[in-house]
Amino acid sequence: MSTGKLTKLTIVGYKDPQFKSKVGSKDESTFTMQVNPEKYSFEFKSLGNKPQTMANNKQQDKSKIPDAKKLNLKFFLDSTGVIPGCTDVPATVAKFNKLCTEVNGSIHTTNYLKIYWGKGLAFPCKLTKVKIDYLMFSQNGIPVRAELDAHFEEFMDSATDAAKTNSNSPDMSHIKTIKAGDNLPALCYEIYGDSKYYLQIAEHNGIINFRQLTPGQKVHFPRLEK
Repeated sequence: MSTGKLTKLTIVGYKDPQFKSKVGSKDESTFTMQVNPEKYSFEFKSLGNKPQTMANNKQQDKSKIPDAKKLNLKFFLDSTGVIPGCTDVPATVAKFNKLCTEVNGSIHTTNYLKIYWGKGLAFPCKLTKVKIDYLMFSQNGIPVRAELDAHFEEFMDSATDAAKTNSNSPDMSHIKTIKAGDNLPALCYEIYGDSKYYLQIAEHNGIINFRQLTPGQKVHFPRLEK
């Protein structure tokens, strides 16, 4: 039986899709679990049977960008004093929301997140949704116990994702080097046969202003899935 210090699951926020620059101070960029979850679950979707765009790019493909790996995490907050580590449930929920759900004005999107738990988990992601159930209240109606059911979706920067994708299906993932006059809707039509994916491609590549692409910039267009 180990007598070492307990390692707690931690969520760390970053400002860039390469996960190099943390959000603010250590306290601002880090959310540490009061109590480790009893379990977490991953959801995978098969990447087989992908449709390919026709060579003349005239096919109107109704497929979607494939779902990434998803992580579901449930955890508790308790300020009753029974468990140390939380003195104010609403304030702790607000800290979680600021780190994970609110748009960071300096990057015009929600923060990029990594979920760490010792040597067993290091998951780059963004939060997709969270459900908060308040379970117990003080005499004046302030929540003193809550359960959070948080859903995260895997996020990779374009270079990492391209390397992973190309190792399996090189003809279904593309990296384009931007030339003067290029724009995302036109490139999406060229690759997918439909321009409607441009906002998803901008988010996938961490592009803040899709109208102002920089010549020489590399943009990753992932494979499609029905």
